[in-house]
Amino acid sequence: MSRRHIVNVPQERQRALADQFPWLMRVYVNEKPAHVQMLSVSVFDHWLTREEANQQLENVPAHEQARRDALLADFCARLVAATEVVSFSSRGRRERSAVFRRFVSTSAAARYCTPGGGRMLKHRHFRVVLPALHCALFESWDDTYPFYFTEPGIADAARTWAAQSGVYLLEGAA
Repeated sequence: MSRRHIVNVPQERQRALADQFPWLMRVYVNEKPAHVQMLSVSVFDHWLTREEANQQLENVPAHEQARRDALLADFCARLVAATEVVSFSSRGRRERSAVFRRFVSTSAAARYCTPGGGRMLKHRHFRVVLPALHCALFESWDDTYPFYFTEPGIADAARTWAAQSGVYLLEGAA
């Protein structure tokens, strides 16, 4: 049995996804263009101040981190069950182009799109695009996962999944 979890999407689909997400690699290297909007899912109900971040993100007890991870994993499971999820990796000098890869099964996508799931593909954090919703989702170290988008569409779906999972949506950036 093959241990592959992902396969490259066909060349035609590579081009279509690159055309759909021309801003993706700029966001990936923290150069978010002004026209790209952000909406984040978080275990926190507001953007943390520096002092709150120090209190809430440093030396988190294992049981509290497990609770946070479970909330975010439930959100991600709902997302994976509802829409196509496509992973991507960087290619080329200075990480300027993406290689898009589809998961061979829903269970592989679900394992990848969990807190710490990026390690499954030797990524530090998971990073995916949701083509039907015209957005990208990145795992982050601070229990807050940003969606990046240029067309509305993710907000309603994310709001529903967040309410069902017990997490919050935060507008804009911290």
